[in-house]
Amino acid sequence: MARRPYPLRGNVRVRPDIRYSPHFRGDGIADTFETGKRVVLVVNKELRILILEDNASDVVLINRELRQSGLAFRSIRVETREGFIRELEEDPPDLIFSDHGLPTFNGFAALALAQQKCPEIPFIFVTGSAQEEMAVETFKKGATDFVLKGRLSNLAPAVQRALQLVEERARRREAEQALQKSEERYRQLVELCPDALLVQSDDHIVFANTAAARLLGADSVEQLIGKPLKEIIRPDYWEMMQRRLRQLREEGTTFFWKSAESRMQRDAAVVPFIEEKFVRLDNNQVVDVEVAAAPLTFENRPAVQIIARDITHRKRAAE
Repeated sequence: MARRPYPLRGNVRVRPDIRYSPHFRGDGIADTFETGKRVVLVVNKELRILILEDNASDVVLINRELRQSGLAFRSIRVETREGFIRELEEDPPDLIFSDHGLPTFNGFAALALAQQKCPEIPFIFVTGSAQEEMAVETFKKGATDFVLKGRLSNLAPAVQRALQLVEERARRREAEQALQKSEERYRQLVELCPDALLVQSDDHIVFANTAAARLLGADSVEQLIGKPLKEIIRPDYWEMMQRRLRQLREEGTTFFWKSAESRMQRDAAVVPFIEEKFVRLDNNQVVDVEVAAAPLTFENRPAVQIIARDITHRKRAAE
């Protein structure tokens, strides 16, 4: 009868017969799985570990410790700069272990190379030096963790934290890529909108469509980007606009809603737009507009989307 695989937790399969406990570290909490005092890791793929170490017997101890923890891996040892670079370029590992001091190559130099060539790969110092200053320096320079050779029982928890870090980074990248795709779709859609559309953040225009450039007499959309919103609002209307934008940020509702709410109760056909006066860039001519707005996040920043519709001709006809 085929054995059912253990359930996954991140990149690690959890054995149900193993007691779970949180492992605390200064900057957060990492999951570890313990039987007695030994951490057990069951990873759903074979990891490739690059070990920068001049002492082959130390590598034997490292491998033995990780195998006892249940980690599926294969390791390769190098002890020169040339060998280290070759492995990074030809077959990048999943994890890097490094001693601190080697006869011809040191760990900090290896860390710098790894950050340059493959910054996403966790880098763990496994060293015999117990100097506190050096341990602090390793983290300052960007190492993932620091384990003493005399305390190899700490290596499996360090690997666990490193694997979780990789998972978190991957999820963050996926979220950022999804956000970027969403914003690209947003840009494509608003270009089809016949009304002027502006996005403002920190009282500056950070996005505009072609209709907005046309309404405001700009030579191009780029001419609007970075411009203070105040410059396109007629001065005597600016204070009112600021007040409504502040209400929008504080209450998270469209700034026109309360002003239109009572009218909408009387007449359900009323469109919730308010009148504003914009100023064109090319001739300082005032343009009567109907404006609506809503909060959104644009490029990871809080922002406001403003839709403006030219009603100049309609107002003149009414007069």
